[in-house]
Amino acid sequence: MKKKNTFYYWATDTRDNSGEGVLANKFIFDIKNYYKDSILININKNKKNYHTFFSKYFLNFFGVFKLWKYYFLGHKTIYVNYLPIWNFLIFIILPPKTILGPITGSPFYNKKSLLDFFLRGFLFNILKNISLYVIFLRKKKILFSTELLKSSIKKNKIKRCYFNYALQLFTGFSKNEKKNIDFLIYHRLHNNKNNSIIYQFIKSTLKKKYKIFVIGDKINSKNVKNMGYVSRAAVKKLLTNTKYTFGSSENLYTLFTLDAISENVLIFYDYNLKSFNTRIKYRKMIPIDFNSPEKSLDLIFLNLNKKKVLSKKNYFKKINFDKYFSKWI
Repeated sequence: MKKKNTFYYWATDTRDNSGEGVLANKFIFDIKNYYKDSILININKNKKNYHTFFSKYFLNFFGVFKLWKYYFLGHKTIYVNYLPIWNFLIFIILPPKTILGPITGSPFYNKKSLLDFFLRGFLFNILKNISLYVIFLRKKKILFSTELLKSSIKKNKIKRCYFNYALQLFTGFSKNEKKNIDFLIYHRLHNNKNNSIIYQFIKSTLKKKYKIFVIGDKINSKNVKNMGYVSRAAVKKLLTNTKYTFGSSENLYTLFTLDAISENVLIFYDYNLKSFNTRIKYRKMIPIDFNSPEKSLDLIFLNLNKKKVLSKKNYFKKINFDKYFSKWI
């Protein structure tokens, strides 16, 4: 009888209410599906306190240490998430031949913040280049969550890259038009999220009768209903009844945006991301300037008052990742 191969993997986050967690679970599912005669064992026993300083910045290094143990025992190792492109130390100290989950990162940041300009515009750019050098030195093929980093990669190395893995989470187009929630907003307290457009919009609707729901971090305003952090299934149920939302300023295809597209929601997104709208052609995506919320409000309210959106055919250009998952054993 053929002996089964065993993969030991580290996933910092596997929650069903976070983009990182859902993407990690999809990646593990694909590994299991591709290597049906193999066993996958999760070595991360931490299932709580995801928001502590330790879990965010040190727990993943503990995971690397544990992977070395199984590497020395002769097993296959997988590191799933977090894999931000700036964290070059992870890419340096991982055991040889470790299979990497999707690498994340974005060149976009809040240019009005001096701190963000220094960290993401200058420092992170240096760290990103170090990481790319190390990754291409150690790995024959590399998986990226999006294609936001494609312009940072040399042309002679592009063939070794697989982009837009996050689009595997897209579930197709819904035709539901009967909706009773005006806005569903995904809110995270993070400097790089550039939330000023959301705050300005909510402030401008204080005297209007829009039905606004917020998931994620709370927004203190009397005209919104805060739902907190809920499961993906609950988010999709809310989106089924939602007319409008805002996309992320750093990534066109977040899990929330993909689910909003699936549920036929009109999305206002940052025009800086317009050039990345190549895989999903969706008629209800309207670019606005997230860095000029006052100017963008007129465009938002103009589209809220429209009875119909120009009709265009939706389509999704699927990507095959078989070559990335092949020949690991």
